Amino acid sequence: MSSCCEKPETTVVKATLTVALAGNPNSGKTTLFNALTGLRQKVANYPGVTVEKKTGRCKLPSGQWINIIDLPGTYSLISRSPDEQVAMEVLRGLRADTPAPDAVVVVVDASNLQRNLYLVSQLIELGRPMVVALNMMDLAEQRGKPVSAEALSRELGVPVVPVVGHQRKGIEHLKQVIAQAKVAPMPDWPLPDAMKEELMLVGGGLAILHDGPEDHESKDSMPTGNGKGGLLDRYKAIAERLLIGDRAGDLLSLSQKEPVTSLLKSAAGRMGQLGIEPMQADIEAHYRWIEQVGDRALGHVDGPKVPAAPEAEVRSRSWTERIDAICIHKFWGLLIFTAIMATLFVSIFWLAQPVMDGIDGGVSWLGAQVASWLPDGPVRDLVNDGIFAGVGAVVVFVPQIALLFFFLSILEDSGYLARAAFLMDRLLAKVGLHGKSFIPLLSSFACAIPGIMATRTIESRKDRLATIFVAPFMSCSARLPVYTLLIGTFFAAYGPFKQAGIMLALYALGIVAAAGTAWVFKRSMLKGPKPAFILELPTYKMPQASQVARSVFTNTKAFLTKAGTTIFCLSVILWAMMYYPRMPKSHVEQVEQQASLHNQDVDTAIAGEQLRYSVAGRFGHLIEPAIRPLGYDWKMGVGLVGAFAAREVFVSTMGIVYSVGDVEQEATPLEDAMRADHYADGRAVWTPVVALSLLVWFVLAMQCMSTLAVVRRETGGWKWPLVMLVYMNALAYVVSLAVYQVGTRFLHG
Repeated sequence: MSSCCEKPETTVVKATLTVALAGNPNSGKTTLFNALTGLRQKVANYPGVTVEKKTGRCKLPSGQWINIIDLPGTYSLISRSPDEQVAMEVLRGLRADTPAPDAVVVVVDASNLQRNLYLVSQLIELGRPMVVALNMMDLAEQRGKPVSAEALSRELGVPVVPVVGHQRKGIEHLKQVIAQAKVAPMPDWPLPDAMKEELMLVGGGLAILHDGPEDHESKDSMPTGNGKGGLLDRYKAIAERLLIGDRAGDLLSLSQKEPVTSLLKSAAGRMGQLGIEPMQADIEAHYRWIEQVGDRALGHVDGPKVPAAPEAEVRSRSWTERIDAICIHKFWGLLIFTAIMATLFVSIFWLAQPVMDGIDGGVSWLGAQVASWLPDGPVRDLVNDGIFAGVGAVVVFVPQIALLFFFLSILEDSGYLARAAFLMDRLLAKVGLHGKSFIPLLSSFACAIPGIMATRTIESRKDRLATIFVAPFMSCSARLPVYTLLIGTFFAAYGPFKQAGIMLALYALGIVAAAGTAWVFKRSMLKGPKPAFILELPTYKMPQASQVARSVFTNTKAFLTKAGTTIFCLSVILWAMMYYPRMPKSHVEQVEQQASLHNQDVDTAIAGEQLRYSVAGRFGHLIEPAIRPLGYDWKMGVGLVGAFAAREVFVSTMGIVYSVGDVEQEATPLEDAMRADHYADGRAVWTPVVALSLLVWFVLAMQCMSTLAVVRRETGGWKWPLVMLVYMNALAYVVSLAVYQVGTRFLHG
């Protein structure tokens, strides 16, 4: 690990480089990462935390390979949230699980130059080789504020490459320059003179402590650097970080040494007498330097500063503001947001149905073909009733999953999601949630796990916990197969628009439940001060086709991988629980006699009794008294237990339940089998009211052990996951009970 005390090399010469990609949120960092690495990416988590670790490989024009680490977006190296903490630790080389970067590519939004330069100023103090990727140059020019990469490079002393990430402009030039990364000379920050004197004293003391008094007999013998990155400048940079209270890992042990503690205490006392607050003075000095650098770089091309074209700025501002005047309006904005969500749900039903029908037919045909090659017995039953009936019942929903991620990716890439967050902040604040809760909650519509992980951007622990508690109420993609099955089976006569309305109502129910729960928690165990919400609204842009395609591919692949592993294994286990133990021959003969006596189909009667006799059937009957008031029978109970492993397993469980014993005939569609199921007295097992009660259960209940495991890791114990399990399932039981009982009485009253 390199330290800022060490004299750094000016160029990188390692055979394989580790490059950290840093930048502000919404600076286009991830787009640049995708452009550099293509499909050579992998995503995991940093050990010990739930912060995403995205790495990729890139081959430079020279043939040299580099490993790129895409760091979480951050505005500063003074970390306030878990993801900012990780970014800071990686950049400083403090994480044992991640190599210290040989170079840093810092992505700077050219259209917001001065704001982005604050992170650059802090990276300069680290003393690592650096390249600046000056992104969004097209937007800067449209606003009449062109930035000269050459002028900025002269000011910073490091290579600056102009790029337009979403158009892949400048990417090849950036690859050429990465190996030429340089350490930026240390600026002479415009600090108060008294603070500069204290930095000289403390920095000199640190130099003596680090290198020994024999090398530094007097202050004059120390290398001054003269703003060119000398050792004393590096020691002064450390002194500055210590004086402003920065106690990150590389400085913590140093700050605890008795001589250093004494130096810092004396310096702080003298500055306090002069009315100088080190942190405030440091920030002001950085921004004064940034203003000077920005003024020289904006519109400067080997000559005097070119004034911005007012008409271009007005045109750009007018375009953005005209859209935002509607999209973030307190009434029209919410109406547009609702219309967008409604369109999404209608499209999920309307566009995906033909493809789903094709996949369903293909899976059924393939299952029949494979089963025909196998002899009668358990293996054939397993393949047909366990694997194809179970996994196939879930795979059929891939088109809807792909459409969901397609629309969400377009909304994110276009810049609309930030506007939606702004709109939702007004509503979230009323229930005590932070505006930053919106993105985690929206992510939870795809899956609660990344949604919960996304709460790391929220600084307050209480606000973070409140968001974690309500994130599972958002209807994730795992619920979508269940919603589609029940709505499509028992509300088919209503048409796609009313079906979409039911779907939208389910999503709305989850949102209302989340709001109510957050309101209760934020006024009780998680009560705290109202948080401030600062949000940067990115400029609108045309979604990048490759970015959208990559998002759809990655998320759909993850769903299929889950179907091919987790759901496959669970389907086999559930099939075995429904298949074994087998009924004795005497029991089978008794069922045959009873079926003949009552003019029932013998095969169907035997299959039903075998299911009751199995392990799953016995367990279902055991819990049936508890779920009977909700309108559920023991078969649904088996499905609910399976759904705790993964919600979409409910569909595969129903596929297995209604296929057992039917291997001699062509598979009956699951929807038809469910509609045809009746109790012994002739009453239908499934009715629209039962389906509605079950839909409400799936909206409100906590039925995902993976989510609970992530909550345990995020909160550091089992206390909060158990609280979540109890309150969510209790709420689901009460509301589902009310829906079924009131609905039944209303229909029969």
